Amino acid sequence: MKRPDGKTIVVIAALLFVVLCAAVSLGVVIHGIHSLGSDQTESAAPKTVESTTLVREKTTQPETKKTTEKQKTTKKKETTKKQKTTKKQKTTQKQKTTIKADGSKVIYLTFDDGPGPYTDQLLEILDRYDVKATFFVTNVYSKYQSCIAKEARAGHAIGVHTYTHDYAKVYKSESAYWRDFNRMNDIIKKQTGKPTTLLRFPGGSSNTVSERYNEGIMTRLTKQATKKGLTYVDWNVYDGDAGETTDPHKVFKNIIRGVQNQKKSIVLCHDVKPYTVKAMDRTIRWCLDHGYTFEVLTPGGFTVHHGVNN
Repeated sequence: MKRPDGKTIVVIAALLFVVLCAAVSLGVVIHGIHSLGSDQTESAAPKTVESTTLVREKTTQPETKKTTEKQKTTKKKETTKKQKTTKKQKTTQKQKTTIKADGSKVIYLTFDDGPGPYTDQLLEILDRYDVKATFFVTNVYSKYQSCIAKEARAGHAIGVHTYTHDYAKVYKSESAYWRDFNRMNDIIKKQTGKPTTLLRFPGGSSNTVSERYNEGIMTRLTKQATKKGLTYVDWNVYDGDAGETTDPHKVFKNIIRGVQNQKKSIVLCHDVKPYTVKAMDRTIRWCLDHGYTFEVLTPGGFTVHHGVNN
C-alpha cells in the first residue's frame, strides 16, 4: 500500500478538526436547548402556584359572600322575630288593660249546698282577689260546719238554704219547712254568733218539685217569709253546674255571658262542685278586668224574685 504524502495528511487533519469543532458546537447547542427547557419549566412552576392561589381565592370569595348573605338573612329573621314578639307583647298588654270599676256593674256571687270539701279552696280564691260572696248553707256535709265560721270571719254573707236539703221533708208542709229552717239557723248562730235573715228556698221560689209533696206550698212560704221579715233570694244568672255541665270552661262562659246582660247580677253557683270552684279564679279575674264590682247580699237589700209556680 502506498503511504500518504504530507499534503494528504494535512487535509485529513483539517477534516478531523472541522468534524471535532462541529461536534463541540452541536453539544453546546443541545446543552443550551436543555437549559432553556429547564428554565422554562422552572419559570412555569411559580405561575402554576400563582394560578392555583388565584383559583382558590376566586373559590373562597363566593363562599365568603354566601356566608355574609346567610348572616344577613339570619339577622333579618331574628329582627323580624323580635319585632313580632314585641308586637305580640304589646297586643297582649293591650288586651289585659283593666276597665276601671265605677259601680254601675255589680255581681253578687252566691254559693249553695255547702259548706263541703271544696269550700276552703274557694275561700282561698276569694281572699286572693279580696272578693266577697254570699253562702246559702246546709248541714248536708256536717263535718265542714266550721267553714261557716271561716266564711263569716272573712266578710262573706251567710244565709239559710236548709238543714237537710231533702225536698220531700222540707216541702211536706209549711211547719216542716220552718222547723228545718230554724234548725239550720241555730247552726249558723253557733258558728257566727248570730242568726241570719237571708234565705234561699231549695230549687228557688219558682220550683215545681214542691208540688209533688204539697200543692201551693211555695205561694204560702214566700208570703210567710216576707211577714217574718226575712229576705228570700233567687237568681238572674246561672252557671249551669247543677246538672247542665261539669266543665270549668263552660261554667266560666255561662257566668260571663250572663252578667253582661244585667246591671246587677245574682249568680247561682254551688261550692260543693269541684269544677265550679276551679272556674272561679278565671271568672273573677275576667270580671275585675272588665269593670265589675263584687258585693254581698244584705237583709232588706237588693234581691231577685222568680215567678212562683206552685
